[in-house]
Amino acid sequence: MTISWFCQWDRSKETSPALDPYDRQALVALLRGCPGLIEGHVFSPAQAHDPHYADLGGAPALVLQLEFAEIADLENGLQAGGYLSCLADPHFLPSITGAVASHQAMLTRRYPVAEPQPVAAAPEGLLSYLVEYAGPAEDEQAWHRFYVGKHPHLLSKFPGIRGIEIYTPAVVISGLPFPFRTSMQRNKTVFDSADAMNAAMLSPVRDALRQDFHSFPPFTGEAAHYPFHTLSVRGGRAR
Repeated sequence: MTISWFCQWDRSKETSPALDPYDRQALVALLRGCPGLIEGHVFSPAQAHDPHYADLGGAPALVLQLEFAEIADLENGLQAGGYLSCLADPHFLPSITGAVASHQAMLTRRYPVAEPQPVAAAPEGLLSYLVEYAGPAEDEQAWHRFYVGKHPHLLSKFPGIRGIEIYTPAVVISGLPFPFRTSMQRNKTVFDSADAMNAAMLSPVRDALRQDFHSFPPFTGEAAHYPFHTLSVRGGRAR
């Protein structure tokens, strides 16, 4: 099982920064040279529709997902002065100045889909729909058992779905001056484009997932849902 490190830059009420092409290329170069990285994903906000979440606005300015085979590789990069410490330098990504960074490491669970290969990916990249459950749950083990026991099977029925991943918290030692997120779970579904996601969300599968949601064991906290254009970069330790 791999480790996914999520780093998220949230906009403030006063500013709405957006990653520009120059900073995007700086991230691509950073990820290509990252020691131990399997694959990195640069998520930029996208426009898409989910009938059960009418307002998908307010997305973070940027989310990174970096996947490692070994937690030691990630922790080496997160040391003060480590390879990823440049992310804390305000001059490294000037286009998102004003956005507030936070991070969390999570175990990655990957689930099969019928047709994982994109057919007609959009020019701006695949569309990833990220969900973050802040929690806590009344009984987190019961919550996770219920979720992974039913939800991935339902998600796999979406027309045009290309990937399903579910993430649960891991402890990582970091020297970055970013606060830690404490979400109890994330998940990601992947589609060819925003249009493909929109079509999937209008299928009966979305209603079945909503019914399943109402059966979850008791939990509190926000369930944030955001669509993102996705730029993926293979690392030197690709699977």
